[in-house]
Amino acid sequence: SGVTIIDELFNEVLDLFMRDFIDEWYKDISKDEEFKFEVRKTIQSVVVNLSAKLRDVDFIALSTGPFLTDLTSHLRIFKKTQERLRVFTNYSPQDEIRVFFELESQFGVICTDREAEEVYVRNLVDILLYLLLPKPSFQCYPMRVLIRELITTTCMIPTMDTIVEPDYVNQCFMAWLKDDCLTSDSFLSAIHCCTSPTELDHLEDRLQKDIQRLRAMDSGNITNWRQQLDSLMYALRQVSIRYQNVFDPGLDPDSTIHNAHNDATQPFPTNKPCPNIPLNFILGNSISLKYFIDFMNHIKAEKFLYMWLSVDCFRDELRSRVDMAAADGRVISDAEENMFRKEAKRIYLEGLSEDAPNRIHDIDSRVVARLETAITSLPITPYLFDEVQEGIYNILNKDKKYYHTFRKSMLYYRCLTELDLNQDQLDMMSPEEPCSSSAFKPVAISPNGRFSADIPHVSMVGKDKQDALYGVVLKYRGDHGEEKQWIVPKTFEEIKKFQTRISDQLPSVNLPKSSFFSGLDKDYISNRKEALNGYLKGLFDDATLQSPEVLEQVMEFISSGSSNASDIAPDPENDPDDSLQFDANSSLDDEENIPLKVLILLTDEVFDMKNRNQWFRTRMVTFLRQIVRATFGGKINLKIQEYVEWLTSPEYISEMITLFKDSFWPDGKWADPSPARTASSISLTKFMGHTKLQGMISDELKNIIGKDTVREGVDMVFRMYQAKEMNRLLFYKMLETFIEAVFPDNKIRSTLSLLRNNINTKAIIRRHSVVK
Repeated sequence: SGVTIIDELFNEVLDLFMRDFIDEWYKDISKDEEFKFEVRKTIQSVVVNLSAKLRDVDFIALSTGPFLTDLTSHLRIFKKTQERLRVFTNYSPQDEIRVFFELESQFGVICTDREAEEVYVRNLVDILLYLLLPKPSFQCYPMRVLIRELITTTCMIPTMDTIVEPDYVNQCFMAWLKDDCLTSDSFLSAIHCCTSPTELDHLEDRLQKDIQRLRAMDSGNITNWRQQLDSLMYALRQVSIRYQNVFDPGLDPDSTIHNAHNDATQPFPTNKPCPNIPLNFILGNSISLKYFIDFMNHIKAEKFLYMWLSVDCFRDELRSRVDMAAADGRVISDAEENMFRKEAKRIYLEGLSEDAPNRIHDIDSRVVARLETAITSLPITPYLFDEVQEGIYNILNKDKKYYHTFRKSMLYYRCLTELDLNQDQLDMMSPEEPCSSSAFKPVAISPNGRFSADIPHVSMVGKDKQDALYGVVLKYRGDHGEEKQWIVPKTFEEIKKFQTRISDQLPSVNLPKSSFFSGLDKDYISNRKEALNGYLKGLFDDATLQSPEVLEQVMEFISSGSSNASDIAPDPENDPDDSLQFDANSSLDDEENIPLKVLILLTDEVFDMKNRNQWFRTRMVTFLRQIVRATFGGKINLKIQEYVEWLTSPEYISEMITLFKDSFWPDGKWADPSPARTASSISLTKFMGHTKLQGMISDELKNIIGKDTVREGVDMVFRMYQAKEMNRLLFYKMLETFIEAVFPDNKIRSTLSLLRNNINTKAIIRRHSVVK
């Protein structure tokens, strides 16, 4: 390799290998040292040439590209296998493997027929030797066959047999995942997913032993002792219930939930209590919202929720961009603001304009007019659509055929079951407060409440005759510190008309005078904006708003919109594809692409997020972005590059070689075989590995995706690794991908495809001949 520390360690390993795998049988044949020297030289040539090839491999691109594609492809095949098996009441592991390899036929024979597998591995090693050995060494057939057999029988097949064993995979889960993943929720989830009576038997035996051990101990701290004992007893009861359900699914208390007819008109069970979940909670919780969407789709009223969710996507993404910009000490760029303005225009055209395909007619026309003005003329803010959302909220809440009918359906019952809320949590919910309170609505003015107003931005509106439109940002702070904020677009003429109406009540509040000349001059507009800020400060002075008549006039003024807004129409110069789409790719910064895209792709495949509404995906992307930033900080790609460089550094490689040597040759002697693991140890390792995998998903992500969805998705991933034939497939696919990356110019993929086809054909012929 050219690195002294690596070469010295490698030569030590090679000496031990030659002693135990060459000298052991060659000493009885000949004492000629030249043969051993040539074998050693050939192995060194292979390692040197392979080391040179590995230096050119982009491991980041390989792990986040082809390897990830192999993994997700494997996952899709397993999911399709499970879908096909659902038609059967009972099926064996052999049935699962058979259906799996019907969908993936290229590797089927290799992964299920030992003789075919050995032929494949030998041919694969032959191809590698052709690519790595010097030509004279490769043409020496006896030497080539010896090296091939050494690599195949002492390295490749034993290694593969070990790492594809489900027990080894489960031990890896136990070793790699932190103990923090072992939680009571993940333990109960693993029990709920367990379908093996043997595994439940071993788990019950272990819990019984722990209970007996705990009872035999000195109680010491009686409170802590009692809590541990109660926890073990509760877990034992859950195992007993699950054991019964495995043999008699009809006893499963959840069966009525998961098998309930998905008809939104099916009535709520009359013999069950019906807790009242307020609408604001349903719209703000991912689990309840999923059921509400199903209900609204059934009654053909999904347009209300799709508008609501589109606005939520818009707000969350804009807030995320604004927060990231603020963290860097800047504001969002003009390009970003224009991008969000296009998206706001798209939302408006799809659901609120007169020609909208899914127009919501029930929204107040004044609200639509104010939104129209704000999109075209004012700064784009996260609370741009809040008035629209409040209108939708009122429609859903007041019209009996939406929220109130949903509460009487079976879907609502299923929603309550998955949420698993206790009565204290239900009592704490506010029944009538909308999720979004930033849009203007009449507020109850408390004695100590405070109004303030400011004009941060002025826009020019109108086509033939331009006018200045002032974006008035109004803020209100109540007695208990609660804050509300609105944006109210006003022209100077509208403000002037308002001042005329209240001039008798407010003689001390003076509006700046208008001027016929220089009305649109930049400096003049700026000066007028400052003067209007002074006017608004006087208007919302505490003493001014003491008068009920003045307060009523002010409330009416700020709740009415501008009538000078220009119409919003699609921009023909803009390609529709340029509009902002909040999906897994377009909302990612370049520096986040590597880890975030990997997380999103895996989450899509495991939890079927591609089939979910765009709002769910946006919530998921936002949360995953937070995980990535918390883990890697600012320069994400740079840190990944540094990590990969460390993994490929001489220091780390030498550490791994030392670990390999000490594992196989402790104290310079070949290690004794590991003792056989008992059936109980294998079962408990499997269960605890499943438990850790269930606990790996954070509560925040569970709340976004849904606890049942997360539990079923993680369980599917875990079961995918419990068949060694399927693990062999993934191992060989990734091995071929790696070889192709190391030798990109040698048409490896097509060569190996021909090799597999040839082996498959010969295996089929051999099986037919055996049958005859």
